[in-house]
Amino acid sequence: MKKHAFLAPAVLLLAAAGVTGCAGTQAQPAPAGSQPAAQVGGARITLEEVDKRAAGTLARIDFERYEARRQVLDEMVNEKLLEEAARAKGVTPEALLKSEVNDKVTPPTDEQVRATYEQHKAQLGGMPFEQIKERIHRSLYEQALSSQAAIFQLSLKKDARVQILLEEPRAEVAVPASAPSQGPADAKVTIVEFLDYQCPFCHRAQETVDQVLKQYEGRVRFVHRDYVLGKPRSLPAARAARCAGEQGKFWEYHRGLLVEAGDLSDADLLRRAGSLGLDGKNFTACAATDRFDDDIRAATSAGGELGVSGTPTFFINGRRLVGARSVEDFRAIIEAELQKPRG
Repeated sequence: MKKHAFLAPAVLLLAAAGVTGCAGTQAQPAPAGSQPAAQVGGARITLEEVDKRAAGTLARIDFERYEARRQVLDEMVNEKLLEEAARAKGVTPEALLKSEVNDKVTPPTDEQVRATYEQHKAQLGGMPFEQIKERIHRSLYEQALSSQAAIFQLSLKKDARVQILLEEPRAEVAVPASAPSQGPADAKVTIVEFLDYQCPFCHRAQETVDQVLKQYEGRVRFVHRDYVLGKPRSLPAARAARCAGEQGKFWEYHRGLLVEAGDLSDADLLRRAGSLGLDGKNFTACAATDRFDDDIRAATSAGGELGVSGTPTFFINGRRLVGARSVEDFRAIIEAELQKPRG
């Protein structure tokens, strides 16, 4: 069994809570671009040409390597903190965990289990309460243990000196003039989000984005980039947002697509335009054309070259965050970037 395995379920929680901060791996310097990779008759294929075509895959591999190393590093840091705290108290790490985590968590009550069932009943497909109550009970208890473990780990780190030296890969993210953006153009921090309007995780992430932009208003530039996943209404929704932008309402329409329910049909897209006071005739004429398609596809292609394979994917000054992440995850990176001297 892995040493102090009880902490393992909480590791990601602890990292998200800022226990060890954010960091990553440094890519090895690439060989000279003229280095030959293959000779085909009289033609030569260079490593530079190979790397250019494989850019997205290579970027994704660099990020995944960093994520794997960082996860293990977080586990090892947490283990060291636990061992030091246990040694100071003259107990074993297992005994300290028991007293500070297990003994402080009470099992959920029947009322809490029932309330959770009722809250999520629609997603359970009509499964009877008696059939699932034990799973709900176990899930609630494990969540409580993870939360308490996170609190305990934070307390250990509070007075400890933890310095993460693992370097994080940083992407060069170009922002074309056509990309919708808000915030100061010369902001010290630029956040670029690649998203698909039909992606439910993008919808979930918008609440966090709203909080981040409010907290860092005037200090952060936020850039939208389309990353069309090929869902039936992905492209029409992206077109509609650009058409709203022609009438000065891109961001209002963009946010509405992410927070307001709708099927993204043509009628729904027009309804949304009307609710913002847009000229319906001009909006409909615009949405029926492909005038923005090249730009939308170019954004998707640019994301692919950066290793984007799913949405939402964020780049904060080139540092990558994937998925619907917490405000704390954004804050940790933004604060670190704000504290750096301008290059």
